[in-house]
Amino acid sequence: MKYFIETLTSNSKSVEVSEEFNYFGKLIGSWEFDYTDHNISCSTKGEWHFSWVLEGMAIQDVIILPSRETKTEIPHPLTEYGTTLRVYNPATHVWDIAYCYTGKIIRLEARKQDNMIVLTNIDDNKKKWVFIKIEDNTFHWQNITVKDDGGWHINADLYAVRIQ
Repeated sequence: MKYFIETLTSNSKSVEVSEEFNYFGKLIGSWEFDYTDHNISCSTKGEWHFSWVLEGMAIQDVIILPSRETKTEIPHPLTEYGTTLRVYNPATHVWDIAYCYTGKIIRLEARKQDNMIVLTNIDDNKKKWVFIKIEDNTFHWQNITVKDDGGWHINADLYAVRIQ
């Protein structure tokens, strides 16, 4: 297993990922967060861990809801354990993304819009994940659906704080 981790992870990004397109670099590390699903009026605490992988051309993460610290024997309605692989495409300057969790794979593309990073579902462009703000030690993420009038319905909010 040691060789797998050594060959998968990278200490830094590739030089091919210019700072202009290094959208996710500030996320490298570990975070704890508060997650609220507005559709079912439910909240939980979670954890999210990010690392450079594949010689620094990609970022992989693991998201855990509820966090391992707060998980109980009784299943929480917001239980999810998933991984995302964000691969930078130097030809298009777009991040190609696959999010995987039990029984599902969601494909997205990430682009900058104003000061936000918008991840759009390839199969349904009305479904988006948006990093509203990424700071050194905090970030705000939303799961949104674009309404017919172009407005956003916020399905969920996530507020994270760096722990490492």
